[in-house]
Formats: sequence, C-alpha cells, structure tokens
Amino acid sequence: MKKSDLSTQRFTPGPRGDAPAPALDPAVSAALVPLRKVSLLRLLLLACAAGIVLLAPPLFAVSPQGLDVLIKGIAAPAAPRMVDDILILSYRQDRPARSVAARFAHEDYRILHPFARNEFGVFVLDYPVPAGRRDIRYRIGVDGLWMSDPSNPMVQTDELGIEFSLVTLDREPPRSIANPRFDPGGVITFLFRGTPSRRVSIAGDWNGWDPFVEYLAEEEPGMYRISLRMLPGRHWYYFIFEGRRVLDVSNPATGSDPDGGLVSSFSAPG
Repeated sequence: MKKSDLSTQRFTPGPRGDAPAPALDPAVSAALVPLRKVSLLRLLLLACAAGIVLLAPPLFAVSPQGLDVLIKGIAAPAAPRMVDDILILSYRQDRPARSVAARFAHEDYRILHPFARNEFGVFVLDYPVPAGRRDIRYRIGVDGLWMSDPSNPMVQTDELGIEFSLVTLDREPPRSIANPRFDPGGVITFLFRGTPSRRVSIAGDWNGWDPFVEYLAEEEPGMYRISLRMLPGRHWYYFIFEGRRVLDVSNPATGSDPDGGLVSSFSAPG
C-alpha cells in the first residue's frame, strides 16, 4: 500500500485487504450497490439524487464539516440554538465591531471564548456544552463592553444587579461523535446515530465485507455502538443502515475501492 492521501488511496477489499471480498447474495448486492466511475449522464443522475438527500431531514449528528458549513452560512444574528451538544451564539451590530467574545458562569467567567466573523459579517461562537449542564448562563463582550446577549430574549439579573443571558436545555443533548475510538487492549469502538429501532451493521475488510456479521447495539434511542478487536494497521469500512451502504459521517478519513466507491478509513494502533 502506498502512503498517499486517503482521498485518492485505492485498495482491493478482502478479509485482510489482500484478497477480493467474497461475492454477496444477489439480493444483498442489489441493496448495497457501490459507487463507481461513471459516465457524465450517470453523474448528473447522482447529482440529482444528492439534491434529494439534501432536502430530506438529517438522520445523523452533524459532522465537523457540516458544522463549519452551518457557521459560515449564518447571514444574520439569531437566538441561541443547539446543534447536538454545540451551542451556537451569533452577534452583529450596526457599527462594525473589532472583537466579540463570551464568558460562562459555570466557568466562573474566567475563560474568554472569542467569536469568529464569517463572510456575512456575523460573529459566531460554537461552544461545546459540558456533559450534565442544562442551564447555561453567559455574557458577551463587544470591544471590551460586557452585556447580555441582544439576540437572546432570556435575560436574568444576579444579586449584584448584573444582567446575563440564559439558555435552558430540556434534556441532555446528543453528544457529537468522533469515530473510531481506540480503547486499551486493541478494542476499537464505533458509534452511529440514526433513526431509532433499526438494524445497523458494519462491514469492513476485517470481516470480509459481510453485512450480516457484526450488528451495532442500540444503547439509547437512535444511538448505536459496537466494540471490536482487530489487527493493527489500515482498515476500511462502511455502515449498513436500512439496507443501504452509508459512509461514517463522523470520520473524515476516506479511501476508494477499485470501482471508485468511497469507504471510511482508519489506522488501528499497533
């Protein structure tokens, strides 16, 4: 295997990456058709299909790339919103501001969290909410002047008469996923978030690309998990969800099979 960029890396799927994957039952093959190098006409058809997917409600937690696109696309300040376990704050005023930041009460207002300005001139902060935190009290500073968040209608006053903004969560937010997780003893854990009460499996070079061998367990509604042992080195895989092949959106590393089909990739530690 040449050490090259994963986006262009190619391999032959097999039990250890050194032998072709066994043929699947025709019914399974029909449900798991891989992406291929295609003609211009088929590319147009795939583009149309991608448009339909974008219009559908999301099944998975937002990926880091998706969060970046969301932040860059905020055209006007709005009330705070949660995206998984990320609190999104936004600010813009009529006269230009040089800097905007936030401080949080549960950090004793000691840590400064600077906002980033996007191409629309909106200052945006993406703040990971700590586990177990339901009430989030904060203030924002604009060019050194501290105040409550003008985009947040929930404002309270402390015992000193200082106003602060409040975000209250009805429930513990779903945690962002980063796949895979490497545990002691060569154990590798994968998480998958999707529609509750479904069958989710994982197919990879280590199990002969068999979609019926390793199923994820649903630990809570819509959250699936599996922990596996495997040999050190580069591995490739994808999930099977509702009968279709799905890339791991929580893992930015990908490779391509000989037919041009994208698969997720990782390197297991030795």
